[in-house]
Amino acid sequence: MQESIDRELFSRGSKIFRDGEPGNCAYLIEKGSVEISAHRKGKKFVLATLNEGELLGEMALIDDSVRSATATALEETEVVVISLDYLKNKFDQADPMLKLLLNVILGRFRATQRKFLGRSTGQECFTDQIASETEDRIYKKDQERVINDLRFKKELEQALKHKEFELHYQPIIALNDGSISSFEALIRWNHPVRGLIPPNQFVGFAEETGLIVPIGIWVFEEACSALNSFHSKLAQKNREMPRISVSVNASTRQLYEPEFVEKIPMVLQQTGIDPKHIHLEITETLLMENPELATITLNKIKEMGIKLIIDDFGTGYSSLSYLHRFPIQTLKIDRTFVLTMLESPGSMEIVRAVAGLAHNLGIEIVAEGVETREQLSQVCDLKCDYAQGYHFSKPIPISAAFKLLEKGI
Repeated sequence: MQESIDRELFSRGSKIFRDGEPGNCAYLIEKGSVEISAHRKGKKFVLATLNEGELLGEMALIDDSVRSATATALEETEVVVISLDYLKNKFDQADPMLKLLLNVILGRFRATQRKFLGRSTGQECFTDQIASETEDRIYKKDQERVINDLRFKKELEQALKHKEFELHYQPIIALNDGSISSFEALIRWNHPVRGLIPPNQFVGFAEETGLIVPIGIWVFEEACSALNSFHSKLAQKNREMPRISVSVNASTRQLYEPEFVEKIPMVLQQTGIDPKHIHLEITETLLMENPELATITLNKIKEMGIKLIIDDFGTGYSSLSYLHRFPIQTLKIDRTFVLTMLESPGSMEIVRAVAGLAHNLGIEIVAEGVETREQLSQVCDLKCDYAQGYHFSKPIPISAAFKLLEKGI
């Protein structure tokens, strides 16, 4: 999302915005003064006069409504223009309770404004009554949503505190010999009432609220601990067997948060894990949201000795042209292409092209979503290095992963 803050100069008497217009930006007065007014039944009512340092136009942005008044420059006035994208981004990142309080205050202000205009004109306009009823309904929905968000956030905090999260492990198979090369660690929430909750029902919310950072640290610690256990199990079976690896998913919020990145070497040192056996899976979107910061952060992680993997490749920017900018060592071709490649010539050519170009760049390929013997045969023919999917195993608890290591795929 593009954030923007610009400046604009208004001459005396010019309209900054008008009553009834959509609210697409707010303004901070740097120099000059602004009159806020409303018209009812052909009569003008001055609501306020604002000066340097005061904000105007923010209400229509916050409650997603049209302008309720007109803003006129009383003299040459310079303002900072705050775009809708900028304010929405900041507002979405705010604590749910702060958002609720802000909406309450805003609702009360609008109610007071309507009453003032109603008394001034002798009667409240019918359209204002409708607007008031609509705003009340929106407010109640917002209030209910915020309360639910607060409850859900509290539940997630308690889940982390009471160790309700657990990791399931899905094997990734080396296609040259059919052995288990690594496991992808996938989080689950073992809720005391709702049972096992899949990640798509809580990870997005954890990302929005910032809880993904402490949860992500827990996942990394747990994955390193499991990796130690896997290595011990393999050592008991055959000391000459190569050590497997574990992949951990990392979101944009995690990798751009210093707390998470700084914790990685500490966990590696505490657990004694060789970093070459830990892989971080990231998405294309993460790379392209902020390429400069992504390059710096990913180089730091690679210097630790950790392998970097692009997950779900082909669902985002679908281009290999930028990969030389980032220290990526492995691509995972998204499962949608693998699942449809036998029926869709287009999907087949995408997998073929990605595999060929990636190998030319020295990048390994993992085919995700392999569910049938025919799909496995095809990804082998396309010279993919690894495969992952239900044909081999669904994500399983660590106890089942131990048994899978013992007997092999």
